[in-house]
Amino acid sequence: MAGWTGKTVYVDLSSEKVTITGTDEKLIPMYLGGRGLGVKLLSELSDPDIDPLGPENPLIFTTGPLTGLAPMASGAVLTSKSPLTGTVFSWNTGGGFGRELKKAGIDALVISGKAQNPSYVELRGDEIKIMYAGQLWGKNTETCTESLKSKGSVACIGRAGEKEVLISSFVLDSAHSGRGGLGAVAGSKLLKAVVVKGEKELLPARLEKFEELETKMLKLFDANPVLSKGLANYGTSALVKLLDYMGLIPCRNFSGKGTPFADLFSGEYIKASFELERENCPACPLGCKRRIKKTRQLLPDYDSLWAFGFNLENSDFDSVLRADRICKDYGFDPVSAGSVLGACAEFQSGKIEPRELETLLLGIGEGNEPGKGARNYLSARKREDLSMDVKGLELGGFDPRGIRGQALAYATSCHGGDYLTAFMVGPEVLGKPLLLDRLSLRGKAGILQVFENLTAVLDSLVLCSFSIFAINEELCSALLRAGAGLEIAPAELLKAGERIWNLERIYNLKAGFTRKADTLPERLFEAGSEERVDGIPRQEFETALQEYYLYRVWDREGVPSPEKLMKLGLDCWK
Repeated sequence: MAGWTGKTVYVDLSSEKVTITGTDEKLIPMYLGGRGLGVKLLSELSDPDIDPLGPENPLIFTTGPLTGLAPMASGAVLTSKSPLTGTVFSWNTGGGFGRELKKAGIDALVISGKAQNPSYVELRGDEIKIMYAGQLWGKNTETCTESLKSKGSVACIGRAGEKEVLISSFVLDSAHSGRGGLGAVAGSKLLKAVVVKGEKELLPARLEKFEELETKMLKLFDANPVLSKGLANYGTSALVKLLDYMGLIPCRNFSGKGTPFADLFSGEYIKASFELERENCPACPLGCKRRIKKTRQLLPDYDSLWAFGFNLENSDFDSVLRADRICKDYGFDPVSAGSVLGACAEFQSGKIEPRELETLLLGIGEGNEPGKGARNYLSARKREDLSMDVKGLELGGFDPRGIRGQALAYATSCHGGDYLTAFMVGPEVLGKPLLLDRLSLRGKAGILQVFENLTAVLDSLVLCSFSIFAINEELCSALLRAGAGLEIAPAELLKAGERIWNLERIYNLKAGFTRKADTLPERLFEAGSEERVDGIPRQEFETALQEYYLYRVWDREGVPSPEKLMKLGLDCWK
C-alpha cells in the first residue's frame, strides 16, 4: 500500500543487533499507525509493570499512512512507558522527522536495551547503524543537532535526558519537544539521538484524487479562522487575549485566575514588538512557530508563556524567552517545569523573581530534585495537595474550572494532565466544530469520548494536533483511500480510535491505575467557601464520570467490559 513501507526496525542497544521485519498488515486497519501502532507494539513487547527506566522499556518511533503525503502530516509519534507518570505515553511531534523516517522506508522504529557506551542510531536510506556518541554526551540539544544535522533530521536529548530527569523530553530539529519524560527513557539507554535521512519518493496511490482532496483540505484550513487568522498569524500566543478575557488563564499554581499583563504576552503585541520569521513544518500551511529574526531564537509557545509568565506572575518577557530556550536546549518540558516551580513557590510562601528563574531551570536541567515532577517533589515534603497534576502529569495553562469538558478530559486521559488527548477548549471556548456551554458538565461525557476517539485517529495518522479544527473522520477516510489505497469507512476509523483508547486504558489498569486516578486536584473542586465558589461541583463531576464510563461500556470502576473488548477485537485483558 502506498501509505505503508511495510518495514518495522528493531534496534537492541544491548546486543547492538538490528532486526528488520515486515509490518503486520493486519495491524493497519485496526491501529492505523502512529500512536495506535506504537501502543500496540508497546503492549506486545513489554509488561505494563516494567521499570520505565529499565532496558526492557522500548522507545518506539512510528509514522502514519499519510506521513509525507498530506499537509500537516510530516511528524512522528514517540511511544513508551512514561517514567514521570507510569502510564502509557505517546507524543505526536512536529517537524520533519517522521517524513524522513517514512522516506527511509520505516513504519516503526523500536529501540530497546541499554548501550555499553553513549550511542546514537543513524538511519540513512536502507542503512542502519549504531554509532558512538561519546563526543556528544554532555552536550545540549542545540549543539547535538548542529553536529548531526548534516546527516538528516535529528531527534536528540540534552543533559536533562542524560541525567534521567523525569520531566525531560526529546527535542526534534531544535524546535519540537514533548512531555512525559521520554527523554529520560533515552538517557537510561545511553541513547543520545536518532538521526534519519530518507531517499525514497513518497507518492499517493491515486495522485489526481489526492491532489483534489489536498486542495479541499487547504480550503478548510483557510476557512477556519482559528487556523488561518489565529495560529497562522500569531502562533499559539493567539489564544492569550481570548483566554484572558474569559478568565481561563490560571496563575499562582491554580490558586488564582487572570493576569494584569496578558496584553504584553499576546500574539498581537509580540508581532508588533519583534521582526519575526515564520517556521513551517514540511508541507504545513500554518507555520505556527516564529523566530525572532535578529537572534534566530524561537518564540515561546503558549505553554511556555503560561508556565513561566502567567503561572509565576512574571511579566518580564525576556526572562520567559530565556526560560523557554533553557527548556529546549536542556531538553525538558516547560509545562511540567513551570508547574513544579509554581508549586515550590507556594510551598515556600514566596514568589519566584525573574532573576531566580534561570538559575532554577538550569538546576532542573542538571538533575536537581524539582526535575522529578511536581507530585514526586511535593510528596517527599508531604504536600502532595499542592501538585496540580492528573496521574502525575502536570496540568497545562487552561483552567478546567471554566472549561468543564476539559476537566473531564484531563481526568480520563490515558496520559494524565494532557489537554491534547482531547482538546475540549475547541468546542467550549473557540466554538469549533460546535459551541458548547463551558460551565456545565451535562451532556459532555458522550461528546468527550467522540473527541478522544477522533484525536486517537489523528495521532495515528500522524496529522498535526491542530488539524482537528478542520478535519473530520469523513475527510480522513477519503485521504486514506486516495493517499494510501486503504479502504476504511469513517465509522470504522472512529472504531479504530476507540480500540486504541481501550488498549491504552487496559495498559494503565495493568500498570496499577484504578478508577481513583480519574480525578482532579482537590483545589479545582467546589468547597463552598467564598474563594472557591467557582470550583467544579464534585457530585456533578462524579455523575459525568460515571456517564463517561457508561458511554465507553466500562463498569463503574472504569474497567472495559468483555463484550466491548470483544467487539473491538481486543483479547489482551487477561
